Amino acid sequence: MSQGEIINNMDNVLKQLTNNFNELISREQLLRFLDQRCIQLFDRIIFEQLYSRMPKGINGYVSVNDFKQIVLQAYQTLTTKIAQSSTLMDQKRNELNTISTKLKQLANTERYNNYNISLQSTLTIQILDGIVEFPGNSKVYIKIGCDEIIYQTKYANRNQPQWGDTFTFPIKTGQEEVWLAILDEESSLNKKIGGQVQLQLQQYYDQKIHEEELNLMDQHNITKSAIIKITVQWIHSQTKYLEQEILETQQQMQELKFDIDEYNNDIKAIFQPFQLENVGDKFYQSEQSQNQQQQIVNQLYSTQQNYSVEPPKQNTEITPNQWLRISLILTLMFFVSTIAVSFIKTQYLDFLILFYSLWFYMNNFELQSLLHIKIMTFMYIMSIIYDGFWLFIYFKPYLKNQVKFDHQEDTFHQYTVVFCILILIEKLFIILSYFNLYLKCPNARQNIFDEQYEICFGSYYQKKLIESQKQTQYSSKVIRQGTPNMKYVYPMQSQSQRQRYSLRYVQ
Repeated sequence: MSQGEIINNMDNVLKQLTNNFNELISREQLLRFLDQRCIQLFDRIIFEQLYSRMPKGINGYVSVNDFKQIVLQAYQTLTTKIAQSSTLMDQKRNELNTISTKLKQLANTERYNNYNISLQSTLTIQILDGIVEFPGNSKVYIKIGCDEIIYQTKYANRNQPQWGDTFTFPIKTGQEEVWLAILDEESSLNKKIGGQVQLQLQQYYDQKIHEEELNLMDQHNITKSAIIKITVQWIHSQTKYLEQEILETQQQMQELKFDIDEYNNDIKAIFQPFQLENVGDKFYQSEQSQNQQQQIVNQLYSTQQNYSVEPPKQNTEITPNQWLRISLILTLMFFVSTIAVSFIKTQYLDFLILFYSLWFYMNNFELQSLLHIKIMTFMYIMSIIYDGFWLFIYFKPYLKNQVKFDHQEDTFHQYTVVFCILILIEKLFIILSYFNLYLKCPNARQNIFDEQYEICFGSYYQKKLIESQKQTQYSSKVIRQGTPNMKYVYPMQSQSQRQRYSLRYVQ
């Protein structure tokens, strides 16, 4: 229906209230008239929003002409929002079709390595801006590295650094060492860094874009030297990433459909008092546009029938640190069993292994090196061999039915054998947990340096010297291994926040 026809319908109805549209009427009089024209009461939320936008005279009186103009403005606003939402709906439909096509192609071509990570896995980091807090006068820049790959940003003003550089790194294991360091022209000449920080790659396993504010500490990890804003996204499976995109797009389409329905319901509620018997059906030809929108939505969701997407499954695989905690629980059970059997049979070797193991767990809440794991595994194997010989000799009388103990002595004998078998089983489970750690941490196998090893077998000053040398090597590594400013622009999906435009939500 055209705007002229709408105005004529409104004029014919409002003449029943007053012939002079410039006449001022009270709020209660206008609301009572609208209620009488509706099958049910006029929507109070919509009326309050319409009334709040009208110019008011004494005691809140308003003119019919102003009310008519506000109603027309609301109609224009809602129809504009319907058109905008319909355009967005079309865009989302095209995006959904494009993503579904890509997903079908990748389902047959994407390959994974032994770490269940795609061969095309990439980590994308964008350096935005920051605040420099360490002293100096020259320009600053950022070095970013992932294992042996190192990139460098452009130089930026020290007072208000702005970079906007984007870098990408191939990811193979998910255990790569990712770090950022900030330098200026003066510190690079002196082979020093202003500050540094490391990123934990597993924090970005959800494949979404993360906005981070990183606190870069000095090379002694004491003073904060800079704050850097970055965005991080790790795509470890294009297939799973596209499945998530489809689910999010479908959710956005549902929200758009809900908004379109709300806008149409508001239009129907606003014009419900102005239906005339001979033209009421004609006005609600606008419902045809709503039906068209419903057909579009049905077409969009028919894509789900062509390609069904399962919700992303949670990663239930046991991590290395969880295996470490499992081995700690088994060790504590082993400790209790050893104490119980030590009343009859002294377990010197087992207590030695236990004290060494518990000392290791106290200093290693997270796995950093397999050095101690190898040592403890070797000790457990030796202990199992020792227990095997002992059980064979001690249990031999029962095998040949040559038991010569009295009743009390025989009871202690059985007690000892049962607990020794229990301890043997616990040791086997501990070795199994260590074996899983060895399989799941290939990078830690090569890490022969271990801080706790130096604490035990090296002097205190030697340990401090090694820490100082390691920090110096790390700082000089950042200086030496710089590469030209190689920038890889990676398409990062942004998620914009939608706003409601329905009349009932606009204040």
